Amino acid sequence: MPINAKVRAQLALRATTRLQPGDALGLVRSATNVIRGGGASLLTSGLQNMGAQVHVERESAGTIALSITSGKRLIELCTFSARAATGQDGTTTLRVGGLETYRTSQARYAFIPIGPKSIAGYDPYRRFLDHVAQAIAAQDPHAVVSVQTPS
Repeated sequence: MPINAKVRAQLALRATTRLQPGDALGLVRSATNVIRGGGASLLTSGLQNMGAQVHVERESAGTIALSITSGKRLIELCTFSARAATGQDGTTTLRVGGLETYRTSQARYAFIPIGPKSIAGYDPYRRFLDHVAQAIAAQDPHAVVSVQTPS
């Protein structure tokens, strides 16, 4: 069965760590300054948008709302959240992602779709999750981190 855009949008990072929730979210916040470029442009015919980047939109207790936008924040490509909470065993559970909103595009021949839909901003989103996973592992070598689509 081919993986469609709806399934790809469920890709998320899940981690159990000894870091405090605020520290785990701090690593997520820091990663927003690192990942840039790689989102398909909606203004052109699929050329790469080198200006795509991750932004913090809102913060509240235990949650950060994030977005990936095109260059100069003209077009919002996708949105997702990071949530951290302390479990009963004293460890922190961190979940980043699962796209909440996203734009798709599809290759066409005349008016006929010829390929699967692609998610605008998916490449920087995937790199962002991988970067956060590496940052958590570097801060807490005993952390259990996975980046995957739920089965």
